[in-house]
Amino acid sequence: MKGFFILFNMKKFYIPAIAGVAALLLLSAIVYSFKVLKNDEIASWHMINVNGGKLQGDANFLVIGDSTVMIDAGYASEAKKAVIPYLAELGVKSIDHFFITHPHKDHYEGLAVILDSGIKIRNLYYKIPEPEIKDCCYDEQHFLKFVNYAGDRGAKLIQPAKGFRLALPHSTELEILHAQEGNLPNLKFDINDLSMVMKWSVNGSTVLFTGDLNKKLGGILSSDQRMQSDFLKMPHHGAASLAPDSFFEAVDPAYVLVPGPESVWCGDRGSRPRKWTIERKVPTWVNGINGHVKVEFKPNETVISPEKIDGKCKLRAFGQLSVKKGGS
Repeated sequence: MKGFFILFNMKKFYIPAIAGVAALLLLSAIVYSFKVLKNDEIASWHMINVNGGKLQGDANFLVIGDSTVMIDAGYASEAKKAVIPYLAELGVKSIDHFFITHPHKDHYEGLAVILDSGIKIRNLYYKIPEPEIKDCCYDEQHFLKFVNYAGDRGAKLIQPAKGFRLALPHSTELEILHAQEGNLPNLKFDINDLSMVMKWSVNGSTVLFTGDLNKKLGGILSSDQRMQSDFLKMPHHGAASLAPDSFFEAVDPAYVLVPGPESVWCGDRGSRPRKWTIERKVPTWVNGINGHVKVEFKPNETVISPEKIDGKCKLRAFGQLSVKKGGS
C-alpha cells in the first residue's frame, strides 16, 4: 500500500487511480455475481463411474450447500481410478456423512482409498449383519477392519436404525426407509437384502438409493408406498437377482440411473430391468455406457448430465436432460 500512495500522490494521477480502483472493484463484483448466478444449484447428485470395466460397484456423492454425503465408494481399484480424481476435480477436502449401504467389498473398499488420499470423513454410517445372515462375499473381520480404519482417523462411527433421518441444508433430508436386521421366520435373506434403502428429499423431488436390494426383500417392500420416488438408483447394478418388477412399479420412477457395467446391463443379467425401462419409456443412464452422471437440482429445474451420450441397450440416448420444476 505504501508504494501505491507514493506512486499516486500527485494530483494528476490521484483521481484516475481512484477511478481505476473503483472500476476494478465493480468488475470484481460483476464477476462474483455472475458466478453466484451461474452456480445456482441447490444440490447435486454425482453417480461416479466405478463400473468402467468388468467390475461393478456403487459410488454416489451428494453436495448440498456446504455439506457433503457419500453413499458407497466401489472397489479399492475403481476408487483409485475414478472416485479420487472425481472428488479432486470438485475440490473435496472432507466428507461430512459417509454411508455404507451393506458390507460387500464393491461398496466399502473405496472408503480406505478416500481416507488415504487425505480426505477427512466426519461421520461413518454402517450396519453389522446378524450372525445368521451369511453369503459367499461377506467377511466380517475384513469389513470391520475398514470401519475401524475410518474410526482411527477421526470418523464418528454410527450404526443407524430404520427411520433414521439426516437433516441437510436447504431443507433437504435423507431418511433410511428400511434397514433389514435379520431373517424373517419363514424367509432367509442374504447380505444384499440388508442394504439400507434411503430416500433423499430435495427441492420437491425424491431420489431412492437402494444399495443391492434383491428379490426377496424387494418383493416385500413393493407394498410400501414410501418407496415411490422421482429418481431410482437401480439396485444391484441392474443384475438378475435384483428387486422384482413389482418393486419398480411401486417406485414408479420418472428417471433411472444404473451403477452397472455395460456387460451386465446389455447382457442376460440385465435383461429384465433393461426391458422394464424400455417398455415404460423411462429415461435411463448407465455408468458403464454413459460414464459419470450428474444430477443438478436448481430452483426452477433439474438437469441430468451424462459424461457420454450413448443410447446403447436403452430406449434411446437421452443425453443431457433438463426438466422444469412442475413440468417435463
